[in-house]
Amino acid sequence: MRRPWLLGLLLALVTVGIVAALVDSEVSGTGAENVGESGPERVTQTRPPADEAPDPSPERDCKATQSNPGGTNNYIPDAPERASLGSGFVITGLVRSAGGCRPLEGVRIQVWLATETGGEQDNRASVRSGSDGRYRIETDPTVPQFGEPNIHVGYDDDEYREVFIRRVVDLDDERAVVNLTLARGG
Repeated sequence: MRRPWLLGLLLALVTVGIVAALVDSEVSGTGAENVGESGPERVTQTRPPADEAPDPSPERDCKATQSNPGGTNNYIPDAPERASLGSGFVITGLVRSAGGCRPLEGVRIQVWLATETGGEQDNRASVRSGSDGRYRIETDPTVPQFGEPNIHVGYDDDEYREVFIRRVVDLDDERAVVNLTLARGG
């Protein structure tokens, strides 16, 4: 004797399970928050916002940036220093020390992303932070890789602990901000 209702019940339970898993899951599945912004690039202020203002007192410490899963995807060490990887999308950020929250000058930050001109392995560069601890690089706009447009920002020199970040953006974003707070030691 056939039981078609049993098959229907099984399909309904599977569907409810899938919907529940999707509702409870992260959008990117890697802990990568969306950091993109659309519209024209904002002019850098002479003083950073209060939540980013470095405090010169040595008593104050900032929480070090932690690497997130997927941050090292397609990473290749020693990306060449370049001023630009194209135009149409800007990645900026503040690099500071976890000890004392001071801006760090001359720190080599690596950036890589997929664009219409090539994959993450082809679109990579190193840039250095300025005297105010800020870095900036213009690139071609990012395209989806594994289902979502994303950018990677990393630090892997010897003075501080390495950090690898993967952040998600939207296709119409023209700018992303990825700040790094670096801690000493291994």
